[in-house]
Order: sequence, then C-alpha cells, then structure tokens
Amino acid sequence: MEDSSDSNAEDGALPANEYASNTTKRQVYLEFSQFSPSQLKKIEDLFDQYDANKDGYLCRNELKRMMIKRRMPWTENSLNQLIDDVDKDKDGKLTFREFVMTNRKTLEYCQRSLAKQEKVDFNKVGIKGVRDFFEAKAKYLK
Repeated sequence: MEDSSDSNAEDGALPANEYASNTTKRQVYLEFSQFSPSQLKKIEDLFDQYDANKDGYLCRNELKRMMIKRRMPWTENSLNQLIDDVDKDKDGKLTFREFVMTNRKTLEYCQRSLAKQEKVDFNKVGIKGVRDFFEAKAKYLK
C-alpha cells in the first residue's frame, strides 16, 4: 500500500502550506497594483530576509531587527503603531500582505508630502523625480 503523504513529493506538487503561501503571495501581487512586480519582488525578498524563523510572519523583534539593520530610526511606539495599523488579525505579527500594506502607507505618506511641495528642481531629482512630483500633485491635490 502506498503512503499518500509521499505522493505529492513524487508528482511534483507543492505541500499544502507552501501552495497556500504561494497563492497568497500571488494574490498580493494582484492586489497592490500601485507597485510594479519588480518592486513587490524586492519587498518580498526583504520580508523573507528578515523572517528569521521562516514561519511566514514578521514578529515585533524581527521588525525591530530590520529597522536597526536598515538604519531606520523608529521608536518602540512608532513600531507598535505601525503593526497595530495593518495587523488585521491582531496577532501581533505581520503577514506578507500586511507588510506590503506598511510599504503602501509609507508610499502614500511620501506622495502626499511631495504633493505639498511648491516646486521641484529637475537638476536634483531628474526626469523621474519630476514625473513623481506631478503624479503626486494630480493624485492628492484634487
């Protein structure tokens, strides 16, 4: 009699938890259209890099380590607020989707700040910076 637990490995199918994880990541790529696929891949790589125990979540300590290593000056209160803002299931840790939400919030904050500026210096920011400036203006100053 064949052991059914080995049949997935033999036919090339992913284990159930890996399949669910890949499906969820695919859904995130579709949901967050304001990021390009290459930007989302960088966010995913960052998430995977700091998910020290490889459980598919970033806990407070893993997030803290990431902030320290990336030289991002977040206070304990700011980090707690960030987690509370996006932690939909209130388990105190972030899924990949919730982590992408933190990046979206940061992007929106930066765009709002950019939109409030009166002018931009092409010589300092280049064509992409000018484009970002006018896109932020169009989006947030309606």
